[in-house]
Amino acid sequence: MSARVPALLVMHADLAAALLRAAGTVYGPIEGVNVLSNEGQSRAQLEGRIASEVGAWPAGGLVLTDFWGGSCHLCGAAALHGRGELVIVTGINLPALLDYLHNRDHYPVLELAERLQKKGQESIRVQRGQPA
Repeated sequence: MSARVPALLVMHADLAAALLRAAGTVYGPIEGVNVLSNEGQSRAQLEGRIASEVGAWPAGGLVLTDFWGGSCHLCGAAALHGRGELVIVTGINLPALLDYLHNRDHYPVLELAERLQKKGQESIRVQRGQPA
C-alpha cells in the first residue's frame, strides 16, 4: 500500500468547495483535501497560496483544477515548478474526484494522476433517447 496522496482543488469561484461537498454526499466524510478559489485573488496571491499548501506535503501530491489554461491551472503550474513529485490534473469532474478519494491510499502520485485522467474522460458520455 502506498502512502496517502494529498490533493488540493483549485478552481474558479466556489466550484472546488461545491465539488467537494457533492463528493461528500456520495463518499461520506472527507478529510485531507483542501480547496482554493481564484476569486478575488491576483495571480501572485493565488500562486503563493498554492505554494503554501503544497509546501506542507511531505512527498508530493496532486493539484486538481477545473480546466487547462485557466488561471487556476497556470498559477498551479507556476507554484509547483521545481517542487518534485507534484502533478496537476485539469478538468476534474465528480467521477474523477470520487476515484481519487477511493484510491488515494493505493497508488503513487503519477499513477493516480493518470488513473484520474482516464476516469474523467470515460465518465463523459452522450446518450440519445431512453436507456435500454
